[in-house]
Amino acid sequence: MYTAKEVLVTFNATINGYEEIYRGVARTFGLSDCAFWILYFIRQSEEKVTQKDICSFIYQPKQTVHSALKKMVKDGWIEVGDYNGKRHKYVTLTKKGEEFSRKTVDLVLAEEIAAFEDMDASERELAMKLLAKYSDSLSRRMSKFRQE
Repeated sequence: MYTAKEVLVTFNATINGYEEIYRGVARTFGLSDCAFWILYFIRQSEEKVTQKDICSFIYQPKQTVHSALKKMVKDGWIEVGDYNGKRHKYVTLTKKGEEFSRKTVDLVLAEEIAAFEDMDASERELAMKLLAKYSDSLSRRMSKFRQE
């Protein structure tokens, strides 16, 4: 039986390992981490996304996302258009961005799905329940450190 501290050390090492996997994939595709996650979010979303949605999904500051979006517009991968006035803007892929995403981010999404399919349904359900429980508990406990 593992102690809570032993589980934490292993859990954090696993999370850091995931981050390194995705960082390496982004690098292989010639993308910054931020650009990779923007494309990823757009491709896995079933609705149009805004810059605000992207910031919420990838947990990056608005300025970081804005800088990545500017470069992606310059590279011809995305377009940013008005939505509901100037406070929110839709971010959509161009044809060039669609083609690039099919050869990159779509392959990553397919492998992630396959990795979950390596588990049976009960294992996937248990993994999701336990991750959600940990996340909820951690969020509640860390709320005391948040600035108002």
